[in-house]
Amino acid sequence: MSAPSPPPDNSMQVEMMKEENQRQAQAAQDAKDLAHKQELAGLRTSARGAATGQVGDYFSQQGVDPTQYAGSIESQLNNIASGISPTDENPGAAFTGAGAQIFENLQTGARTKAANALNQYFTPNYEMGRVPFTLDDPYLAGIESEQYSDADKVIKNMLDRGVLTPSGYSSAQADLQSQEAGVKSRLNEIGTGILSGEQQKLRDIANQARQTAGALPLGQSFDPGTYTSQADTSFNDFLSSLGDTIRAQVPGKLFNTAGLAAIGGAGQGAGNTAYNPQAAQGITTDDTTDDTSKDKTNPNSIF
Repeated sequence: MSAPSPPPDNSMQVEMMKEENQRQAQAAQDAKDLAHKQELAGLRTSARGAATGQVGDYFSQQGVDPTQYAGSIESQLNNIASGISPTDENPGAAFTGAGAQIFENLQTGARTKAANALNQYFTPNYEMGRVPFTLDDPYLAGIESEQYSDADKVIKNMLDRGVLTPSGYSSAQADLQSQEAGVKSRLNEIGTGILSGEQQKLRDIANQARQTAGALPLGQSFDPGTYTSQADTSFNDFLSSLGDTIRAQVPGKLFNTAGLAAIGGAGQGAGNTAYNPQAAQGITTDDTTDDTSKDKTNPNSIF
């Protein structure tokens, strides 16, 4: 009796069947994944389209025509859409609050633009540059010179009338010169107060302009010229009347001449004419005497 035949070897067929099953399963999964991918892409497209309408509605609720900013709106929505993952199961969530976000971005941009336009004119410390504390120097110097000249005339008149000798005049003039520092200080105080007032006016105009620009609602125009013209008008009016304004605040005569006659008289040495208070007041006396006043016991005496 012959030996039994070995069973046929079907391993290859079995392996091929396994591979075919795996291929079919992978093909089915790939098809499923592709369908889901396409589904997600459709959701992103749908969410992106809906976002345009939602943002438009938000702008309209704020009283702003969205068509005026259509380009900016679309650009920002596209940026949001580009950040959505292809596997995001809920792409619409990326557009939540997009209306308020885009509106705020555009409003901030408009305010920044307005502020930049202002900053070209109202530079840092603008008021100090336009009204420096040296602006009043020529006016103060002129007033000081005038008042010194008037005071000097007082002692020059005493010199001309003989109330003071040249040395007495020099003493009085030295006292007059010693008062100059105090006069300058008083005038500077007056000038600084006046200049500070105009600086504050310009500062207030600039601050108001910046506040308006910083709170500018989207959709409203902003003209920096409204404020720059106010500043120009204020400064020009101030400058045109600065000299008169300073003079109006000068409290009369700043140099004290009341005691100059006494000071000059005290400074006159031996041989100089003594200080005569009547002469200092412009009163002259006749020193001539008649012959009866002469000393008759001394014929050589002239008194």
